[in-house]
Amino acid sequence: LAALAAEQRAHRWRFTAAAGIGAPEKFFEMLRAAGLDIDAMPLADHYDYAVDPFAECSADRILITEKDAVKCADNAALANDARLWVVPLTTHVDAELVDAVIARISRRTSGGPSPA
Repeated sequence: LAALAAEQRAHRWRFTAAAGIGAPEKFFEMLRAAGLDIDAMPLADHYDYAVDPFAECSADRILITEKDAVKCADNAALANDARLWVVPLTTHVDAELVDAVIARISRRTSGGPSPA
């Protein structure tokens, strides 16, 4: 994303970021944290892309989630819109949380006590 932010600045591209997910602001925050200058377009969770939400959008690039890209594929206009760029969401899980979950699962599968 940092390389994309550098390209955006070099070409003076206008970006819109759209997300039809439960917490679209997290997607927008991730993009901004990477240095991208975006206009946010939150869409309803499970947005139905039968109607093109970008028909009036004047952005040079429209950044969408992988989930939204799958849904856009069913709309011919969106499937052929070269402005659409798919950005995978990244999630970081705290190592201590992972260790705690594994320990709890291990106790349950070994028949040991499981603290509440």
